Amino acid sequence: MGNLPRLGVDIGTTSTKIVELVPVAKDKWKLVTAAYSPSPAGGILGNPNNLGVFSQVLIKMKKEAGVKGTKVIAALPEEQVSSHVVELPLMSDSEVKQALQWQVEQYIPIPADRAVWSHQVIRKDPGSGGMEVMLVAAAKNLVNAYVSILEQAGLEVVALETELMATSRAMVPATYPLSLLIDIGSKSTNVGVVERGILVFARTIPTAGDAFTRAIETGLGLDRAQAEQYKNTYGMSDKQLEGKLAAAMKPVLTVIASEIRKTIDFYVTKHPGEAVKMVVLSGGAAGMPEM
Repeated sequence: MGNLPRLGVDIGTTSTKIVELVPVAKDKWKLVTAAYSPSPAGGILGNPNNLGVFSQVLIKMKKEAGVKGTKVIAALPEEQVSSHVVELPLMSDSEVKQALQWQVEQYIPIPADRAVWSHQVIRKDPGSGGMEVMLVAAAKNLVNAYVSILEQAGLEVVALETELMATSRAMVPATYPLSLLIDIGSKSTNVGVVERGILVFARTIPTAGDAFTRAIETGLGLDRAQAEQYKNTYGMSDKQLEGKLAAAMKPVLTVIASEIRKTIDFYVTKHPGEAVKMVVLSGGAAGMPEM
């Protein structure tokens, strides 16, 4: 257990977070440090000079928070990762990797030689002779940028994974029923179906926190800073500001809710007899009052 990674880093569009955990018992961890900082404007790929800027942000966060660990797992932004469930005939794990090597370009939006990809078997059905595999791919330049930032900050990269995979492991234990994980960030809403603690389906909806803010700006004639403040303070409450704030944001919420319903319908249609029993909300916009 002493060799396991103890740091988690999430470099988001609007904020960068770092947490440190220490093992206290088998499969039990204690959170000892958590730090937050606004992310530099322009993002990781928007400006090559930002790699060094992001590294300096992490170095400062580590120092101010008193972080002691060096091994890290970081989350890649879900909207820049391609996740796809691939159906294959029943085969061994080694055969799965070989089969995917010939098919990977069918499922990802970038050429295979410019991608980093991995897979996880999520379901085997000996009765039907088939299986389902989660294929996850990201552009090499994105992966290399993340590794460069973390290494420049003095960290040893153990693994990179998607935000939904990290959140599902942390928030949806294997003992929970079939669950829906809804992560509402600033640029996108990421939706995942979690079965027995394993992420078995994922998709990204390009509508999220920023869309709520823009709706308030337009609907109430406020500047962006005011709109953001009102959103975070009053949220979806129809008892505040004569209900005007909630009314302005309702069309955005309707779009997100409709796409979530489509996700559920698609999944249960593919897997008859299954039903989503629980929903877990996460992400910054999920904390809005009355959300």
